[in-house]
Amino acid sequence: MRIATLLLITLLSSNSSHAFEVSENFWETGQAVFHVGISGSSPTGGTWNDAFKRSMAAWSDVSVFDFVALDDYIDPCISRGEGLFGDESTGVDFGATVCGSEFGENTLAITLTAGQCLNPQCTGGFSITDADIIFNSSETWDVYTGPLRFDGTSEFERVALHELGHALGLNHSNENSAIMRAFVSDTSSLQSDDIAGVSSIYGGIDVVQETTIANIYGVTLVAPDNAIISGPNNSNNLSGTLSSSDNQLDGKSLDLYQYTFENDSLIDIQLDSQAFDPFLYLVRVSATQASIPSFTFVDDNSGPSNNARITENIQAGTYWLGVSSASNNGQGSYEVAIISNTRNPPSSFETFTSVYGVDVLVNPNSNIDGSLSSTDFKFNDKFLDLVQIEVLTTSTVKVELSSSAFDTSLLLVDIINNEVGSLALQNDDGGSGTNSRLDTTLSPGTYWLGITSFNASESGDYDIAITLVIP
Repeated sequence: MRIATLLLITLLSSNSSHAFEVSENFWETGQAVFHVGISGSSPTGGTWNDAFKRSMAAWSDVSVFDFVALDDYIDPCISRGEGLFGDESTGVDFGATVCGSEFGENTLAITLTAGQCLNPQCTGGFSITDADIIFNSSETWDVYTGPLRFDGTSEFERVALHELGHALGLNHSNENSAIMRAFVSDTSSLQSDDIAGVSSIYGGIDVVQETTIANIYGVTLVAPDNAIISGPNNSNNLSGTLSSSDNQLDGKSLDLYQYTFENDSLIDIQLDSQAFDPFLYLVRVSATQASIPSFTFVDDNSGPSNNARITENIQAGTYWLGVSSASNNGQGSYEVAIISNTRNPPSSFETFTSVYGVDVLVNPNSNIDGSLSSTDFKFNDKFLDLVQIEVLTTSTVKVELSSSAFDTSLLLVDIINNEVGSLALQNDDGGSGTNSRLDTTLSPGTYWLGITSFNASESGDYDIAITLVIP
């Protein structure tokens, strides 16, 4: 059974001093994908889309919840109306009505949420699967900071912050300074009360959680605390328990862990258990979390007794380590020991010179490290690195470029017959601070990531993280 709720913001005033309030509704995945394709720009410059994305990033930066923006348009009123509860795709736009119904007096925007009941009686809250936002087009809008204007112009970005709070599952707050107070005010950014509210639902940014990674296979995949192995010599250990609630493969329980080896390495992985006959997998995955069959290693009894062991020279990259049993119904505790030694040279990635005269690094990984330097190709007085990745199946991805050394700028283009195709995306400050972020859906094919700086002649180390998003 599906249910929906309406949440709104008005222009009236209030003087209460109570703290945040939460609804019983929440996103079980801790993530929401918004289709952001609002046409036009604000009178003072800058697009509505950029302002909305900044509001999304503001919430993501203060909690473990993640808002993801896709650069396309979906009508927020699809399957909305009396007795209808949306299409499970989140949209945002201006509208003269609330999907056919009149806006309330002084109502600036409305968030329409819908989801799945959490129990057969459909009592209490629900698991949110859709949250559409409609801004009242009858209002005068602009994007600005500071106090509200005396001419009554509504400020888009702070209203977007408020409505996204409703999309997260927050009700109105009685704290006068909060962005989630019921009535718009001079507050233009998230306050401590707002941050406490979202953290009470999803956890704060300092909450230590076991990281679960989305993937195209729909299996539970965990990145341990020591998941990045940088060399030159490393020893990593983990322990776990196979149970009936784990992933299942060919009738056998399976635990999956993701490790990234930053250098080509000689690895020695041993899986030991006294409870079952261990079976060990090591599978390399692409930048978009698809397995690469040519880099797949398995073992049953190469270790002491009937334990499993894999010893291989592997290329730098991201790998899934799978723990399973040799026979059905094998369950119980296990220990994994990973010993790795960096090979010389530390990386065997191919580099080739493109038809544009720029060197391109072929790197199939979801985690990429690099450095802009004075020896790099220079374009418009800015250093430029190009990295080539392959997409094996249609994937919605979040690509983040971060650096503490320079103000980043990220480009993404598709490559057809060794030349740039029609897809060209660019972002400067879509991530936290001066970092860059792109959210998009990629079809199977070859792509180049362009890493450069916003300002001329900047250099330094950078990191790229490519994360698969399940819409």
